[in-house]
Amino acid sequence: MQLLKYTVLRLGIFLVVFLGLWWGLKWPIFVAGLVGLAIAFAVSYLFFNDLRLRANQDVGKAFNKTTASKSEKQLADEAAEDSYDESQRRPQDPSA
Repeated sequence: MQLLKYTVLRLGIFLVVFLGLWWGLKWPIFVAGLVGLAIAFAVSYLFFNDLRLRANQDVGKAFNKTTASKSEKQLADEAAEDSYDESQRRPQDPSA
């Protein structure tokens, strides 16, 4: 939910700045868009840092929920593959 709040807030800041520059001051649309993006980023980063961090935590929790836990057999197989891979990467003795 925090991600939605943060996204809507940044989008709102961008639209206010963008439309103010484009319609109000008659700036070119591309320049108004770039300035709007820069200002929306700066304002949200400086003044809404707590909301940004909570949104980041929500995204992290969502991704952690989707990862399946590995069984002991899978972990053992991965360890065996890793050790084999490391043994193949070691430089071979040319005199042997």
